[in-house]
Amino acid sequence: MDVTSTRQRNLRTLVEGLSSNLGTQKAVAIHLDMAPSYLNQLLGGKKMGDDVARKVERQAGLTHGWMDVAHEAPEVPSTENSASHSLRIDPEIIASALRLLRLTFANLDIDDFDNEQDGTPLAYAYEYLLKRGELTVTPDNLIDFSKALADRLRGKNGNEEEGARARDYGSTGSSHRTARRKA
Repeated sequence: MDVTSTRQRNLRTLVEGLSSNLGTQKAVAIHLDMAPSYLNQLLGGKKMGDDVARKVERQAGLTHGWMDVAHEAPEVPSTENSASHSLRIDPEIIASALRLLRLTFANLDIDDFDNEQDGTPLAYAYEYLLKRGELTVTPDNLIDFSKALADRLRGKNGNEEEGARARDYGSTGSSHRTARRKA
């Protein structure tokens, strides 16, 4: 069986299992963070690419690659107590988040940040890519993330702690220049 057929079969099984918990196909689509019409297209035979397969796995709490492997009696995860599920980190997204963070720091002239002391910016980059459903760094998401991170580090949302942390992230004297450049 080819990967396209396997993914379609696994998606049908997943949707059936999730529907028993969530009620409707529309609720399943929302749970999987996709438009109901798109889920319907996938169930109707539209080819599912790698990015979509990985997104479905992440949203459903499945292991990386689950959609690509035929399962005899697949176990569909429950939607109840999703907070108790173990944390699943996608290696592709973490690599892209590191790349995005490195390029953003270069863009913001932050050259002495130690990722090993504070993982908050890395977590923010990971979350940013995950929410956008993107696995690679593009000029668009680099620009958007640079602005978002600069705003967050400056404490634009009124959070004094984040504003104070922004001064700690930048090299001496460069954080003020960065704030002016990015404003």
